[in-house]
Amino acid sequence: MNKSTLRRSALACAAALALSGAASAATIIPVNADPAGQGLNDMTPAAPAGGNPGTTVGEQRRIAYQFAADLWGSVLDSPAEIRVQASFAPLRCDATGTVLGSAGAGVIYILSGGSAPPTLYHGALADALVGSDLQNGTGVDVVSRFNASYGNTNPDGTPCAPGAGWYYGLDGNTPAGLTNFLNVVMHEIAHGLGFSGFGNVSTGAPLAGFPDVYSQFAFDNNTGKGWYELDNTGRRLATIGGNVVFRGPTVTAQVPLVLGEKIAVRASGNATGNFDYGTAQFGPEATGANFSGSVVQVNDGSASPSLGCAASPAGAYAGQIAIVDRGTCAFEIKVKNAENAGAIGVIVANNAAGTISMGDDATVAATIPALMVSLADGNTIKAGLPGVNVALAPIPGVRAGADAAGFARLYAPNPVQPGSSFSHYDTSANPNLLMEPAITRSLAANLDIDLTPALFQDEGWTLIGGNAKIGQCDTGVPLVEAGGAIVGASVQAYDRLCQATTADKSAYQACITGYKDRLDAAGLLEGNQGGRIASCAAKRFK
Repeated sequence: MNKSTLRRSALACAAALALSGAASAATIIPVNADPAGQGLNDMTPAAPAGGNPGTTVGEQRRIAYQFAADLWGSVLDSPAEIRVQASFAPLRCDATGTVLGSAGAGVIYILSGGSAPPTLYHGALADALVGSDLQNGTGVDVVSRFNASYGNTNPDGTPCAPGAGWYYGLDGNTPAGLTNFLNVVMHEIAHGLGFSGFGNVSTGAPLAGFPDVYSQFAFDNNTGKGWYELDNTGRRLATIGGNVVFRGPTVTAQVPLVLGEKIAVRASGNATGNFDYGTAQFGPEATGANFSGSVVQVNDGSASPSLGCAASPAGAYAGQIAIVDRGTCAFEIKVKNAENAGAIGVIVANNAAGTISMGDDATVAATIPALMVSLADGNTIKAGLPGVNVALAPIPGVRAGADAAGFARLYAPNPVQPGSSFSHYDTSANPNLLMEPAITRSLAANLDIDLTPALFQDEGWTLIGGNAKIGQCDTGVPLVEAGGAIVGASVQAYDRLCQATTADKSAYQACITGYKDRLDAAGLLEGNQGGRIASCAAKRFK
């Protein structure tokens, strides 16, 4: 399911860049903007799930949002409170895609200092750098919204992703067909904290003519120029050029810790080459084990036979990989039609440069792997038919989601996708990253936020070092590690959850010890860390 972001562009007053004092964990305060009985206040009964003890839909939403706020608060250093507004509203949900959530900076500041040019900063980051709350306790730093229609109906009565819906568990074990709400909240808060550019992706124009802290690290490999070495036209073309990377030194250093070896579609026979591909948000993941064979062009006998929007003859693609052109109907419909005709996998040839993540369709359920190649690569494969074989194969020395030089790729599809283009990592990353434009079931942002903290460090955020504490007791579990593991932050967030939702010392200890046992069973604790968590919990109410 596609998701997008809305970036607030209300420019605020300028401030001088200063250095904050001693490290202090950020206090992130959710601000509930929903009316009574709706959204975060929905009184519909719900059974506790995945470590979320709430008994109504609204309570589970509030608990999950607070958990996300506590996770980010345990990772980032800021002396100023960070206020994050949250609400539910009917967001776009139709044949063109589903918006799960949107978020952006509630206020933007221009900071300057030393030789640095005046630069736009997200409000929360500006506060952290200056060392004080520039709004003086008023307003909000992040504004976020979530789709109230998801899995239900749109305001006009049409269904919104029937069979889908939100999962409010805190354990990362998202059931099939549902979307993990905590992952989405973590993603959206991150946009408001700094993971977004402020320029216009459709025109290439910087907001109010100023550079912004995120975009200053962007680089266009097609022209060999940095973002602000390009003019507006150059930035507009780069945004749809499929070859923009983030050149922050911290992200670059951690790419090898996070991203796996790049896998490409390797063609042989009458067409040869290693082709980048986009993934599908439906069906099984394409792997080296399930995606190989001879390629056949889809021909469904209709007026536009290569689009695959109509049923093909039974057995027409038996045991083969079908290649189908993008256009007219949903991706999953094309794949299902090919599957019904015997295909064991599908390649969707894009109708534009680059690739995108392919959304699902509620009317069908494809069960074969599918991927997308670019317009040019699709033409190469089709020109060699018959007599082309494909398989997924590694590209030695190159990381999935990075360019050949090791810089993390940003999302730059053609056509441009306002709200998604540029302000996300690219969908070619493997494993999937929290800040890709689509939320996948493989994410577990309760424990791992991959390259996101590294990008924040490049922008100027300071991460809280050391270990998780329960009260003043050191558990020995690192709060955040290089590569984005946040097991310690999760321990602190769960400590706060247990404090807020238990009635006495015994219930609290059972709550935190149960969480410790789950971490231990998952192999996420080392040495005596489990014992130290239990010991710290026992001291909590002495």
